[in-house]
Amino acid sequence: MYPVSPTSAQSSDLDAPLEVVVFGERDTLRGVVSEHLNDPDLWPYVLELNAIASPAAVVPGTELQMPVKQVRAADAALAKALKAIQAANAEGAQVFAPVEIGQALENREAAVGQREVGAWVEVVDLSDIATLLAMEALDISIAQRDRAAEAVVSDVQGDVEGRAPEEPRWSGRGLNDVLVEFERVRTLSDSTTQVTFRDLSRLRLNANSNATIQRMRSDPLTGTEVTKVSLVNGDFYALLNQLSEKTAFEVDVPGVETTTNSGDFWIKNDATGARFVNYDTPALQVSDGNETIQINENEGLVLTSSGAQRAEVLDAPALEQPALGAILYDGFAPLGWSAFEGAEGYWVEVAVDPGFNQMQVSEWGVRGTTLDTAPLPPRTYHWRVAALDRLGLPGQWSVPQSFTLRVDETPPFLTLLAPGDGEIVTQPAIEIFGASEPDAEVQLNGAPVPLGADGSFIVETTLTPGPNILTLRAVDAAGNESATAQTVVYRPAAQVDVSLSPTLPRLGNALATRSGELSVFAASTAAEGADVLVQSGGTEVLRAVVGPAGAISFSVPASETPQGYTLAVLGPSGLIEGRLDFEVIQDRTPPETTLDSPPPKATDLDEIELIGDAGDAAQLTINGADVPLDQGRFAVSLSLVQGLNLFDLVATDTVGNVNATRLQTLYDIDPPDVQSVEVGRPKGANGPIEIVVQASDPSGLRQAASFLLQVGAQEREGFLRCDSAAGLCRAALPPEAGALELIEVVIEDYAGNAAFR
Repeated sequence: MYPVSPTSAQSSDLDAPLEVVVFGERDTLRGVVSEHLNDPDLWPYVLELNAIASPAAVVPGTELQMPVKQVRAADAALAKALKAIQAANAEGAQVFAPVEIGQALENREAAVGQREVGAWVEVVDLSDIATLLAMEALDISIAQRDRAAEAVVSDVQGDVEGRAPEEPRWSGRGLNDVLVEFERVRTLSDSTTQVTFRDLSRLRLNANSNATIQRMRSDPLTGTEVTKVSLVNGDFYALLNQLSEKTAFEVDVPGVETTTNSGDFWIKNDATGARFVNYDTPALQVSDGNETIQINENEGLVLTSSGAQRAEVLDAPALEQPALGAILYDGFAPLGWSAFEGAEGYWVEVAVDPGFNQMQVSEWGVRGTTLDTAPLPPRTYHWRVAALDRLGLPGQWSVPQSFTLRVDETPPFLTLLAPGDGEIVTQPAIEIFGASEPDAEVQLNGAPVPLGADGSFIVETTLTPGPNILTLRAVDAAGNESATAQTVVYRPAAQVDVSLSPTLPRLGNALATRSGELSVFAASTAAEGADVLVQSGGTEVLRAVVGPAGAISFSVPASETPQGYTLAVLGPSGLIEGRLDFEVIQDRTPPETTLDSPPPKATDLDEIELIGDAGDAAQLTINGADVPLDQGRFAVSLSLVQGLNLFDLVATDTVGNVNATRLQTLYDIDPPDVQSVEVGRPKGANGPIEIVVQASDPSGLRQAASFLLQVGAQEREGFLRCDSAAGLCRAALPPEAGALELIEVVIEDYAGNAAFR
């Protein structure tokens, strides 16, 4: 801080007591503050100073304390500082004393900030410091009057040399080197340089050029600038700035005097003569001592020993490649432009700035309409082309275009989000979903993939049965490549055949078992390893897998009521490819065997036939011999041997329930054995007549035996009632007189044999 003290008047004002202002009926807060403090925006400070929370609390009669004298002192100090700063700037302080004038401005701005918060002492202190700094800047600026001006080397490409008046030999010149009066500057082969003067005027010396800065004088107070450059040989391009009555720029060419108001022109001097082109509206005047020639806008002039020759310069060619704003990644910039009729060559410039102050490439006399630049560092470049006519005059510059060189060795982002690697699908078409960088070129198996604005993509592709490799390739503008691949298996939805083993026991349409669990066996056309799902009523019961040759086996619970099940063969995607519904029942009831008619108890035939129904029997045997079944029916002939014949009829169902029935038949071909026959009236002559026959037979006696009896002159016939177990046959006739004579009695057994007496 500078030791600055306020004046006695300022000190007394700063120490003065606050003035009291009474708020009136027609007053407004901003109006009162503006009237007394000269700034209505200080009303928040006034409220804070008076400990008033809200403007609404300020009502008529409210007494407000205000720093009237303090504000007056602060504003006076600010005004004094501003006046000093303006005076220094008028004398060129921004150029000659930028540090001092900059500090003066900073202190005054800080003082303004302190005024807003009511720090009146700080306002005065900072303002006084700003005043002293501005006065110092003014002194420095005045001291710089009428001194030799300077120029600076603002661009160097290749080899550039200079030679100041006090230097005995040429030496290299680099960027930002200062050039003084009478200094010579030259460029070697394939080299260019730009010289920038204090008024920002620029001269660009092209290759193999030599110039002398003969004079650079300036008067900071009057603003007068005088610059004179002598072109010994070669050529330069001039862009002059702020030409006015106080600025003069002269160009000396041996044997030629040049006066210009033009701000944009080109001059060349070599053994063949001097060449001039004016690109600006103000004219360029050239005099060879005998004649003064005015060169107007877009006109050229060639001065040789044989005289002067005017020419309209060529129009600007059109730039074609790279496209405007193009981004290139290989470090090279292949430039191309349209051919221009009448052009003998082209002048091509590439710079890093749009004003072409920092040149990178300057090629004169390019044949053809293309130029491949040498490798350039990564950054944005600007380029332009001018056509050269047969006189060697450069035409109008093309409208500059820009391109950017980048170094990018990072492969582009690339991801495949769906389908998953190894995913199995059942449809022949699938959507591929992924993302990459928005400006990348993406291909799927060689086919281009369109990208959304965010780089995402969804594309459909067709599949062939079996594994399909999905190869994604992304190439960014720099040629970097990313690739990823995934395999998707297309397995068409198969129609798998499933059938239960024919050997499984059944009860009607249900699979049957005697136990509480049934082992199920099935055959299928599914591939080995396929998943099998068994459900009942929509609830999963178990899972299994298909075995070799499509075999399927599992066990399920069984109960006495039919239980429904669904067997489903699943494809790799989880879809059902084959299914079978079946029922299971627990069966503990043996098959019921019924005969259409029972076998005879006795027969005199040597063969009998059994016909009947075996129910749900899967097997029927008689005495161990299988009996054929046809839908549960059977019919079999049995040979008999004399005497009693026994037959064991055994029916077995599919689950092993057994029903055994024993049948018997007596094969009897002998008549009954009659032991005695008695006829009489055992209760007296007048009593009933009785016939008693005692007989026996293995097959048993039939209940009725016929007889013929002579009673007196009358014959009586009837039937005896036989009791086979007792071996007796009896008959009782009503009393009747007359002699009794048994003419015939016939006793039959159940085999149909008869004994006659």
